[in-house]
Amino acid sequence: MVLALLLLSAWAWGQAPRPLSPEEAFGVVRAYLGQGNLEQIYKFEYGLKKKEGWLVYEFQLAGVEVWLEAGSRRVVLYRPKKPPKHLAEPHIPFPKALGLVRARYGEPWKLELKPKPKEGLLVWEAKGPFGEAWLEAATGKEVFRR
Repeated sequence: MVLALLLLSAWAWGQAPRPLSPEEAFGVVRAYLGQGNLEQIYKFEYGLKKKEGWLVYEFQLAGVEVWLEAGSRRVVLYRPKKPPKHLAEPHIPFPKALGLVRARYGEPWKLELKPKPKEGLLVWEAKGPFGEAWLEAATGKEVFRR
């Protein structure tokens, strides 16, 4: 019985798709949208949507929110979304912020352009196995890490 379970779990593990990089996941989303580029992204998140029970890659870009289900690699949510006002403020584009986060801390599961009103900052907020870090949005300089 135990041997059967071990063999079954090894088979299931081999069947699970490998996680996609943000760029690969967005390539699937871009094909679905028929347009778009990485520089338009202001939020990327990879994680479980508890209410729906889906493991998804979430993207928000000017005018739309899209969820890509990780297992099937199908778009499971598409909805128009009004772009936030802070997108008009100077900031480095998503690909550059992602590159800085990877080089300094590792692969993030969340990267979002967010205003921090209490601190008077606009930041790229990164979260991952490394914890949390904020990069000043216009320069990419680290302003917070825990």
